[in-house]
Amino acid sequence: MEDIDSLCSAFLWSGSPNDSSKAKVSWTEVCKPFKEGGLGIRSIADVSKVFSLKLIWRLLSESHSLWVDWMKKYILRNESFWDVRDTGLGSWVWRKLLKLRHLAKEFVPIEVHNGQSARFWTDLWHPRGRLIEIAGETDTQKLGIDRAALISDVRTADGVWRFRRCRDRQMREIINMIENHQMEVNHHAPDVVMWRKNETEYCRQFFTAETWQRIRIHGGLKEWSEVVWFQFLKEWSKVVWFQLRVPRFAFISWLAIRNRLSTGERTGAWGQPQGCLFCGEPNETRDHLFFACPYTYTLWLEVVGTLLGRPPDPDWESTLELLTTHSYGRLEYLLVRLVFQTAIYIIWRERNYRKHLKKPKLPSQLARIVDKTVRNRITSTGYATKPRLRGLMQV
Repeated sequence: MEDIDSLCSAFLWSGSPNDSSKAKVSWTEVCKPFKEGGLGIRSIADVSKVFSLKLIWRLLSESHSLWVDWMKKYILRNESFWDVRDTGLGSWVWRKLLKLRHLAKEFVPIEVHNGQSARFWTDLWHPRGRLIEIAGETDTQKLGIDRAALISDVRTADGVWRFRRCRDRQMREIINMIENHQMEVNHHAPDVVMWRKNETEYCRQFFTAETWQRIRIHGGLKEWSEVVWFQFLKEWSKVVWFQLRVPRFAFISWLAIRNRLSTGERTGAWGQPQGCLFCGEPNETRDHLFFACPYTYTLWLEVVGTLLGRPPDPDWESTLELLTTHSYGRLEYLLVRLVFQTAIYIIWRERNYRKHLKKPKLPSQLARIVDKTVRNRITSTGYATKPRLRGLMQV
């Protein structure tokens, strides 16, 4: 799976799956959601892991499946999934499922009712985890309970636990832990394998999106919560990803915000220094191109006009902060972001044209190109027939 991800990364940056030397942003960052500063692409490795967890859930939840029945008869052979060893039987998928058991333990508690399918020692029915891992293999007999015993073998119909008297301190602590765990006794309801949807909620079905959210780069953390997730958010993401964005404009803007365009400052580190092709500034940086350069600032003044709600600032950070935090009307915000992205794209394209000795254009010429491009994009939406976009051209 990692090899496939590597091919995808190479293709994104070079157009060929065989050239992995041109990546501007790591694949880990690319695979983050839009709101966290990525491109919203899902890693093949993470997706594969999610669907492998779904197979584990099917296997444990007694789902009516020919595959589950076959696996239980020929591979598990009445053993617990948590204890079965890799004996060479089964496919590579099965061996992958076995390797994911440590992760699956965080998701599949058993809700005990009649106790006739949940195993006392080896299943995940107690909040502390599997009792066999707490007590140890050699101490199971101290309570007089067989390793393969079910909960119904240890608990009476009245919900009373039957333990052998034991003076061992650790065993006494385990007994207290079990007796203090409140469980519903319902002899007419079977035990149910649950799936962890979020920090506090468990359900009787598998949730693909929520599971992926927990296991990806920050995932698998027991302390994961919405508060933790908020720390990963990038406020500038809404400047890049919005309803009217043009994909190639958004992509170049995304690279610009992350400062990953191949400006003179960056190529200089590779031994290829490049000055500003618009004004001759020796050090061509992202902040200089957008919009500290007199040429690009002249263009920016002409195309943005009064859309920002205040005089345009040549400082990149100030401009981005304004677009991120200022309160705009809905249509105004759509338009100002579209103009911003189009200006970045056209400036970057003109810069590359000049680098390859094409005929340069004046700022006024580029301004007309930006204006025409924005108008064409708005027209392509059929804005006049859409109530939420009506009036966009008049902003």
